[in-house]
Amino acid sequence: MTESVGRHIAILGGGVIGSSIAYHITLLNRDPNLKVTVIEQTAIASAASGRAGGFLSYDWCDGGPLQDLARKSFKLHAELAKTLNGKKRYDYRVVDTLSVTASMKAVSVKAPPTDWLKSGVITKYKQIGTTKTTAQLHPYKFTQTLIEEAESRGAQVKIARVEGLEFDAYKVSGVRLSTDETISVDTIIIAMGPWSGEALSWLVKKSGRAYQLPDVSGQRAHSIVIRPSVPISAHVCFVSLNLGRKFAEPEIYPRPDGEVYISGECDESPLPPSADQYVPNPTAIKNLKSNINTLSPEILGVAPVIKESCCYMPISDDDKPLIGKVPWLDGVYLATGHSVWGILNSSGTGRVIAEMVLEGQAKFADVRALAPMRPRNINRNSQ
Repeated sequence: MTESVGRHIAILGGGVIGSSIAYHITLLNRDPNLKVTVIEQTAIASAASGRAGGFLSYDWCDGGPLQDLARKSFKLHAELAKTLNGKKRYDYRVVDTLSVTASMKAVSVKAPPTDWLKSGVITKYKQIGTTKTTAQLHPYKFTQTLIEEAESRGAQVKIARVEGLEFDAYKVSGVRLSTDETISVDTIIIAMGPWSGEALSWLVKKSGRAYQLPDVSGQRAHSIVIRPSVPISAHVCFVSLNLGRKFAEPEIYPRPDGEVYISGECDESPLPPSADQYVPNPTAIKNLKSNINTLSPEILGVAPVIKESCCYMPISDDDKPLIGKVPWLDGVYLATGHSVWGILNSSGTGRVIAEMVLEGQAKFADVRALAPMRPRNINRNSQ
């Protein structure tokens, strides 16, 4: 008897987007011969997906093309947390979220909104999210959970760098790897985060039409993780801190496991070849520590720093993610460029890409405005 050869889907990238796609494809699949391979050059969740804050918001993307996807992704995260025991497996919880204005120059009599922020520094605050509209998760643990679930349904993870693509006319047929092998495929999904720009160049070489796609690059952001000696309340704080000659905007994310994640200090820096070559800017890390010492000198400021890091957020040059099929190439899909909302929209992106690939159309959310085909970028192509 001849063994049936089924369809092979390759997901390029093992971050939260690629892992969510693998989860949802294996969840929705009804073809026993379908093969799903996640190809990741470093390790699962080794880049931004393992170094982000994990903040989720229901309505912060309202009024733009992400609104439907973001709202439904937020709800899907709550459903997934129940299905996957997210409270235990990846620290999912609902949170209150505050906008905090502070100054190291002014002396304020206003009481701080939490007992771990310093009195006399906080000049203004307001609630910008409640436990009904904001939540958080640990992004590294979440991504690992998605991959574990996908693998339990037959998905495979291959650690290798993708070097290029093979085509039969205009249909994708293979993925060339750094291991000197070419994997035969029927469908690829490019979810390579800030490295997706390299993959777009392969599409240009094939058809010459990918200039109509926005480019995707990376913006560096820095973070530290501390472990205070006392419990920290579940208040996520977005801070505007007046330092006299400049302002800082640290974001503070207390976590259920006792850690506190602090991020900010974005800058421009060349994208390294891989996530294991990330090197944070020492000045940016120093500034984050100084900011926290100003805001909470007796609690957060004296807590041991257990991790200093940076990541590169994948940003398209029109500030919208690319989600969907490349129309002039058969079997090529994009799921990249999610910027700061990658963790939030990972759940919905995984679902709609799975629907597109398996059923031919997205049903979960309206992502038509995020389709890869864009109006020609006149400025870029005139350079």
